[in-house]
Amino acid sequence: MKSIIYYRDDSKDAHELERSIRPYLTGKGVDVVSISSRDEPSSLDAGTREDAFILSIGGDGTFLRAARLGTEAGVPILGINLGSLGFLTDVEENEVYASLDAVLAGAYQLEHRLVLQARVVREGQQLLETNAINDVLVVRDLAGKILTVEVFIDGVRAGQIVADGIILATPTGSTGYSLSVGGPILDPTVQALVLTGLAPHDFTSRPLVTSADSEIALRVKPSREKAAFVRDGERVGDIHGSDTVIVRRSRQDLAIIRLREKNFYKVLGTKFHWGS
Repeated sequence: MKSIIYYRDDSKDAHELERSIRPYLTGKGVDVVSISSRDEPSSLDAGTREDAFILSIGGDGTFLRAARLGTEAGVPILGINLGSLGFLTDVEENEVYASLDAVLAGAYQLEHRLVLQARVVREGQQLLETNAINDVLVVRDLAGKILTVEVFIDGVRAGQIVADGIILATPTGSTGYSLSVGGPILDPTVQALVLTGLAPHDFTSRPLVTSADSEIALRVKPSREKAAFVRDGERVGDIHGSDTVIVRRSRQDLAIIRLREKNFYKVLGTKFHWGS
C-alpha cells in the first residue's frame, strides 16, 4: 500500500504530525510520500497504485488542494482536521492512529462527491483547464467595474447577470462561498449545481439550481476590464472581455474515506448551528 501525506507547509502542528505519522506507516509496510503545500505538484506520480490513499493534514483548505490531486489520480482521501471548521475532514487529531489502523485494515467506506471540470476559452483557444471540488468563480477585480455575464445552459441562452461576479458551486461547495452570498444548502448526495450572482444589480436575480449533468457556459461581455477566474478560493487565471468559462461535471468523482457513518444534517447543525 502507498500513502501520500499532504500537509500545510506553514503549519507547525501539521509538520509535527507528518513527522510522527511517517514512521508509523512505514513501520507497517506502507510506502510513504510526503508533499507539502509549498512543493505541491500539478499531478501525482504516474506510478501511484490503486491501493494508495492520500492523507490530508490541515483544515478544509488543505483538504481541497489534496482532493484535487486525488481526484485527478483516482485516489481516495482521508482528512485529518487541524483547522477550526473541519466540515470536510473526518478525523480529529486524537483519533489519528486508530483511524490509520482502520484504513490499513480496509475498515472504511468511500463517499463519492461530484467534481467540476472548468475550461477558459478565448477566441476559440483553450487557455486553461482545471478541476474544482467546491466551486468556480468569475469575479471582477477590486478596482474593476461590474461584469455582465451571459449564461448558457446546455447551449441555450438562459439570460445574463450584471453583478460583481458569478459563482458555480457543487453540493460540497454549497456550504462555502455560495452559502455566504445567499445560495441554498444542498445535501451532498443531490446531483445538482448552484449558480449564484455576487451582489447582482437586478433584484430579480436569484440562485439557480441546475442538473449536475448540464454544461454551463459563462460568457463575459466585451469590456476593457479584466476579471479573475477563481477555483476553490484560489485565483488561477485572468478573464478578459469576451472570454467564456465552460463548466461541466468531471468524469472522475472525489472519493472520501469515511471510517464511520457521517450524517450531513448532524454535521450541519454542529458546525453551522443551523436553525439554532
